[in-house]
Amino acid sequence: MKNLIIAKRYSKALFNLAEEGRMIEQYGEELDNFVRFLGKLPELADALRNPLYPEATRKAIFSAVAEQLALAPIMRSFINLLIEKKRVEHLEEIAQYYHRLIDEYSNVARAQVKAAIDLDEKVIQEIAKTLEKMTGKKIVVEFHKDPSLIGGVLAQIGDFVLDGSVKRQLINFKETLKRGALG
Repeated sequence: MKNLIIAKRYSKALFNLAEEGRMIEQYGEELDNFVRFLGKLPELADALRNPLYPEATRKAIFSAVAEQLALAPIMRSFINLLIEKKRVEHLEEIAQYYHRLIDEYSNVARAQVKAAIDLDEKVIQEIAKTLEKMTGKKIVVEFHKDPSLIGGVLAQIGDFVLDGSVKRQLINFKETLKRGALG
């Protein structure tokens, strides 16, 4: 829970700066590139996160990396602040929440769509259009095959779930039979 609070606070601050400077997408890309860079070099990530290294050393290491990645001045200041406040360990969560803010700003929702079989791209686009009409937002579909559904489709956008799967229908039928037999 604390990690989410930290991620929200810092990502909102960066997003506000990005919005003022009209750099929302660029900062998102730079943040992603830096997170990927740290993922490829765990020793570097450890050096930036580890409080046993002096802050000046961690900042010097970051400065060299920032130069190599050609990070914007605001992004450099932002990550330096994370180093000062010992929040670099939350960088991945900050990046994830920053992308949620971009989606919200752009009126985009991400839908998790599951079906028992692989669906054609045309069918997935039809599902997206239907969800767009329901939500009033542009929908980005992430499709997953789930044979346990037996048939039908399950779509989830945040907390909103549309379950048209055969599995759900069978569960509902079973519950109806139980109530009928008991009542």
